[in-house]
Amino acid sequence: MASGRALATRASWNLIDQALYALANMLLVMVVAREMSPDDFGSFSIGFLIYSIGVAVAKAASGQPLQISHSAETPERFRVEVSRSNGATLALALAGSAGLVLAGLILGDATGRVLLAMAICLPGLMIQDNYRMAFFANGQAHFAALIDFVKAVLQFGLLWALIVMDVSEVGILTLSWGVAGTLSAVVAAVLLSSWPDPRACVSWFREKGSLVKYLMGMYVLGLGAAQLGQMLIPVFGTARDAGSIRAADTLRGPLNVLGQAALAFAVPEISRRSELGARARLKGMYLLSAAIGVIATVYITVLLLIPDWMGQFFFGESWAGAQSVLLPMGLLSIVAGFCSGPGALLLGMGLAKKTFRINVLKAPVLLGMLVPGTLLWGAPGAAWAMLAAEIVVAPAWYITAIRAGKGRYSGEADRVGATAEA
Repeated sequence: MASGRALATRASWNLIDQALYALANMLLVMVVAREMSPDDFGSFSIGFLIYSIGVAVAKAASGQPLQISHSAETPERFRVEVSRSNGATLALALAGSAGLVLAGLILGDATGRVLLAMAICLPGLMIQDNYRMAFFANGQAHFAALIDFVKAVLQFGLLWALIVMDVSEVGILTLSWGVAGTLSAVVAAVLLSSWPDPRACVSWFREKGSLVKYLMGMYVLGLGAAQLGQMLIPVFGTARDAGSIRAADTLRGPLNVLGQAALAFAVPEISRRSELGARARLKGMYLLSAAIGVIATVYITVLLLIPDWMGQFFFGESWAGAQSVLLPMGLLSIVAGFCSGPGALLLGMGLAKKTFRINVLKAPVLLGMLVPGTLLWGAPGAAWAMLAAEIVVAPAWYITAIRAGKGRYSGEADRVGATAEA
């Protein structure tokens, strides 16, 4: 069993990396918002949303299966599994890029140029994030922090050079961000001595098919429904509505990534420690939820007190839209924070099937509220709808996780090693 000091060290590096990751993304969106018109910023927001979808798909198809099934492997075997998982990620990314090229050529406007830029960058960005998951899985979060630092330096160096040259075309700015991510992925491959192996794509999905099925289903029905809903916002509303949600998401970025940090740290730790009893599991779940929930409450309170001049300084004309949705989006972060523990416990115990079923409940509730909310009230209606859906499913997370922690589903675990009985 890992010592308390070793756990604290890994958790600290995890938080450092996620803080760096969040800050880099936040500053990226702020810089782009200041350099572009609200309409162009809306187009960039669509590209950033596609990046978010691509990363989430990669997590479900390769990153989380790697953490759940291979966190306890020997270093040599782990490198092989990382290579296989990244081969699967690369195959998915190339398929996504083909669709983006087609959509970008059809649209041809600012949004089309963003989609073409994303088609070039998506494989590198998805693989870079998958390497981060790998470093979390093998307890080397300090390397995850290093490659995110490299990405941030390159990202803002390229952006600064373009701004100095008075280049503000949205497609080129998007491309510079993607190139930075791709170069960071190369650094990660060198550090881990593991390169993507596309030949392993079929065997990876064959072996991990059951787990990927539920993780992907969880994404499509849960996170995917939310992302789909956000993509429908400019359809049923306007590009400015999409920009408003993205600006508010940017302000919430540290909390979103803190939640991801908690998940990235807790899942492999729980997976490696199948000997934990019911009391230890549930205590960890409650502590994690309380910590993230309290931090979210404090952070959102500070955001709501931001004066107009400061918001306008960071977001320019897009601040008014962000301000209109900040309260419901902030409350959404708080509710999600207090539900972070159950999700981590279920995934760490290999119970992706249970998380999938909860998201089966969430998806229709979310879309059923979000579409009419956007039609009637634009971005604010969409934001309140997302909050309402999160509140509806919160009890299901706790009920399921408590039962799992007590050993009710020990025969249903889908990972290497059996889940210990309570």
